[in-house]
Amino acid sequence: MARRAMGIVNSSVNNLNLLTYKKIMKHLFIIAVSLLFVCGCGNVPLGGRITFSDNEEPLPTGTVCFVNGIEQANGKIDPNGYYKVDFGNKRGIPKGEYKIYIEAFRTESEPTGGIYVNPATGKEETEMFIKRIPIINAKYENIETSGLSLKVDGKTKTFDIKVDRP
Repeated sequence: MARRAMGIVNSSVNNLNLLTYKKIMKHLFIIAVSLLFVCGCGNVPLGGRITFSDNEEPLPTGTVCFVNGIEQANGKIDPNGYYKVDFGNKRGIPKGEYKIYIEAFRTESEPTGGIYVNPATGKEETEMFIKRIPIINAKYENIETSGLSLKVDGKTKTFDIKVDRP
């Protein structure tokens, strides 16, 4: 009789363990699906090429920025004018409507006339003024004046942009 009672107890424990296991697995599945969503699996791959409107030459440097409310996705422009958009550390961009601006400039150094001691070398060096020289029309650097926007849906993969010179 004691063995029979023991078997009923063991059977109940096994059924309880099986139910607990199923609940845990269900929760783990929900967590895994949620993580896939949060990690950017819903992002749409997006890239393109930026060229000058007057002669189709590529914009050789800069960053193209896509802003949706307070969120921003960026694409670094390579020397051939191509870019790919990243949203934080994730490839691609979430679906939605975006306003776009572009930062593109080159720099030149000019001596200021001052001299300072470089802490790394201990040597005197001439102070330099770094001058930012735009390579595109200034209107593209402002989200309100660029005139660029894009609705990203599941089909959007490429967005080429033409810009004017300064």
